[in-house]
Amino acid sequence: MNHAKNLRYILLVFALAILVPLAAFGQSSTGAITGTVTDANGGAMPGVTVTATNTATHATRTVVSNGVGHYEVPLLPPGVYRVVAELSGFQPVSSVMNINVGTAATFDVKLKPGVTETVTVTAAAPIIETSKSEVSSVVNEKAIQNLPTNGRNFIDFVLTTPGVVRDVRGGDISFAGQRGTLNSMVVDGANNDNTFFGQTVGRTGSGRAPYQFSQDAVKEFQVNSNAYSAEYGRAGGAVINVVTKSGTNDFHGSVFDYYRDKQLNTNSYINVINGRAKSAYHYDQYGFSAGGPIVRDKHFFFANVDLQRNSTPNTPILGGGRITNFPT
Repeated sequence: MNHAKNLRYILLVFALAILVPLAAFGQSSTGAITGTVTDANGGAMPGVTVTATNTATHATRTVVSNGVGHYEVPLLPPGVYRVVAELSGFQPVSSVMNINVGTAATFDVKLKPGVTETVTVTAAAPIIETSKSEVSSVVNEKAIQNLPTNGRNFIDFVLTTPGVVRDVRGGDISFAGQRGTLNSMVVDGANNDNTFFGQTVGRTGSGRAPYQFSQDAVKEFQVNSNAYSAEYGRAGGAVINVVTKSGTNDFHGSVFDYYRDKQLNTNSYINVINGRAKSAYHYDQYGFSAGGPIVRDKHFFFANVDLQRNSTPNTPILGGGRITNFPT
């Protein structure tokens, strides 16, 4: 009996250890919808029900406007949402909005008397987000899937942000001339930095794997380069805020294979003038992703595998053509 009781306590502590950090950091990996509800004369309308429904998973969030007509739907996972504002005796108003990580979209509603039809509003993304002061940009799923990159490292897309270059000292990303060690990465709301080296886990130029998350596993990410909120912190440079993919009500997946081999390469000029054959080389990066519903509208799954095989020979002695191993 005591053994079973102790086991329950251990499982409870283990579950809390997993869930508490997610609750603490979860806000940075989500977006929000805010706005004000008014009547035809511009007067504030309290008590209006605003419902945001994710079109991919049908997950819903419902809030009610306050005494001055203001409402906020917080903690929305990035995606496309259908937003409906309704009050008895007035025509419902709806709109479809795309919510990005770390951003707050504004949807102001004007209700008119009537009960027979729903007014559909086409929402346009604002040129400037007035609710926040940080300098940031978002690399969305379409860009990640279609922009070319050598090695399938999604971090390379950060270079599309103004003022960002490659740090030649270590191969990391430099914001406004700062060292790459000053940057921070947040993945699904949790810190993903290597505290020993002061850089992102699996960073480029480290001599280890050039990334930790596959390009196919990343939904989108936000690049905060200046004046970002204190909720991120722990960075003197920029903060890269990443959200990974999850399953939806539709089955989807991908398969890829990037193959490079000696037979596909030409010989180098130095080898040609010295009468040497092409060096042996083989690089193969392949994998797949799959996601879909377990129970529609409730439970979903997503899995991703990204593998690499890379073989490069030791350096031959010039003129000799022999392979030499140097002792260490």
